[in-house]
Amino acid sequence: LACGCSPGGRSLTCLAFPVPLAVFLTGSDRIPIYGMSSLRIIIQSTPSGEQYLPVAHTCYNLLDLPKYSSKEILSARLVQAIDHYEGFSLA
Repeated sequence: LACGCSPGGRSLTCLAFPVPLAVFLTGSDRIPIYGMSSLRIIIQSTPSGEQYLPVAHTCYNLLDLPKYSSKEILSARLVQAIDHYEGFSLA
């Protein structure tokens, strides 16, 4: 992912996320109280096929990411998931 993240073991320390990706992963458009460097995103591989979209578990900052055969498919599926993200609505 070209999101400005640096590896930190099994999680990522996120320094410069694009806003739509941050909202998709965290469920919030607000910066964490301790700053973006305090945000830990966990990306885990799932056994689902290429036809499936990535799934964000916002309470845990966890991204389930199917194994895609190319960066182009990964990018297309991630953009599609972000574009169709509805978020939480109390209305």
